[in-house]
Amino acid sequence: MALRKTLGDLRLSVRDNLDEAVPAMWMESQLTRYLNRAIARVWNETRKLRDDFFLIARTSLDGTVTILGESYDCAGFRLVAGTREYTLPQDLTELKTLECITSGQEGVGFRALDLAKPEFRSLRTLPDAQPPSELVFDVVGERQLVLAVSPTITLDLRIWYVPILAPLVDEGDTLQMPHPLDLVVIDYATAFAMKQDRDPSAAAFEASGRSILTEFFGASRRQGQDNEYVESFMADLTGW
Repeated sequence: MALRKTLGDLRLSVRDNLDEAVPAMWMESQLTRYLNRAIARVWNETRKLRDDFFLIARTSLDGTVTILGESYDCAGFRLVAGTREYTLPQDLTELKTLECITSGQEGVGFRALDLAKPEFRSLRTLPDAQPPSELVFDVVGERQLVLAVSPTITLDLRIWYVPILAPLVDEGDTLQMPHPLDLVVIDYATAFAMKQDRDPSAAAFEASGRSILTEFFGASRRQGQDNEYVESFMADLTGW
């Protein structure tokens, strides 16, 4: 498996593309800014092609972790009686699903529903806690989990979500993307630098990055388990 690239590795590769083996024109801080812009762009484009690519899981039993440079106690999304609002991790972009991991309660279901819907508003009029079978929830604002009704018992959860990627700051910080997405980041960062210098070669690096991205996800899709069907070009004429 290819090793993940560090900020130092990425900057060196961008300098190679810029034909600057020895630092002269481009400051380290400039290239770091271009690389972080490129990472954000690749993250966004990757999500368009496969929205669960960066999916991670955390449980309410994970204790205190460091996320985006700040501490977060994962017990913050453990469900307790009488509490309908919880703060999710600060790197959350999109919550995909919730699972109950409390022994004997694994069958508890969760259903996402807009809190403005009449059903949600009606459930909110019930007493604070109800025996858990299906819990209706919504995520509002940046990372607020809101239950229509809280459970009568404490429930530990596993949450699956798409996180924000932390920016690279220190030389040894690691890019949280597999190969060959690191090549896309390098190409896009090179293009950002060349645009700054009004170099027309920027377009070539833009195109190279897009090509690698498209080829990578095209190849990945071919490994899928689902059958693919191609409609006959005569179908519209013959009814086949």
